[in-house]
Amino acid sequence: MFKSSRYCFAICIIFGFGIAGSANATQISLSGWNPEFVGIDGTQATLSDSQAYIDRIDLAAPDIRFEVTPHSGPQDTIAQTNSQFLLSSGSQVATNANFFAPCCNATPEPKSLIGLSVSDGTEVSPPAFGSDDAAASLLISAANKASILPPSTTGTIDLSNVFNAVSGNLIVSDGVNVSSTTPTGAPHDPFGLDPRTDVGLSQDGRYLYLATIDGRQPGYSAGVTTSDAADLLLALGAYQGVNLDGGGSTALVKSDGKGGAEIINRPSDGTERYVGNNLGVFADPLPVPEPSYFTVFTTAFVSLLASAALRPAARPGRN
Repeated sequence: MFKSSRYCFAICIIFGFGIAGSANATQISLSGWNPEFVGIDGTQATLSDSQAYIDRIDLAAPDIRFEVTPHSGPQDTIAQTNSQFLLSSGSQVATNANFFAPCCNATPEPKSLIGLSVSDGTEVSPPAFGSDDAAASLLISAANKASILPPSTTGTIDLSNVFNAVSGNLIVSDGVNVSSTTPTGAPHDPFGLDPRTDVGLSQDGRYLYLATIDGRQPGYSAGVTTSDAADLLLALGAYQGVNLDGGGSTALVKSDGKGGAEIINRPSDGTERYVGNNLGVFADPLPVPEPSYFTVFTTAFVSLLASAALRPAARPGRN
């Protein structure tokens, strides 16, 4: 979990945004960005009475790459928790992705994904264009060129340059909150105060935002509508945005640097859910700063003094 002391230097900026179809406003407070890995910065946000954890990924940073849950089993995938996926893939950051069925047993059972999913150039689940389906897709090439494809009822998707892809509901389009188009049928629930997992892309295509918003936990985080989630993506700087699977599936995990996984948010089930699809991000660790000349000199001088203090006193000689 992020420690608040790590953000004591941040200046909180308050944003007021109109919720689509409502006279209310989403009050958003953002903390400063904190480097976590090379090319990945993290921050926290408060949306009224809900808590969010966000990663900003610089797609131009060296050694950034992605992985999506590969095909496995008799359906599309075999369910894993985000921590299990992170550890098995070796990624540094992982979050849940596509909606899936059946939901929501705490076992590694076969799952069918809703919407397009591509893993390392191989299609795991085909596109879906129905009004109640996850029809908007985040597409990432092998060279980390990312785009968000809006839903369409005609045509096909050219997957020749797509290396990884996940899908959900379009909630931000060309810098506008379009969450009102989110299907109302289960499992999308656009108007419920739920945990949400969302992904956004900056207008220049350089930054990818992973936003995890906790919910269903009174006194800590109530949850948000898809409109609230869209406002958060806009506040972060996203120009396009997709709402992925949420509810008890919402989770964000990161490598602890010691071979383990750290859960960053508080999943509403009390623990991580076995989910049908995961999106992982690979990045290099932050470089360790080299000690300054003063530090090296001081350390050597203190060591010399300590050695002198421990050296046995010379015995007086005999006449």
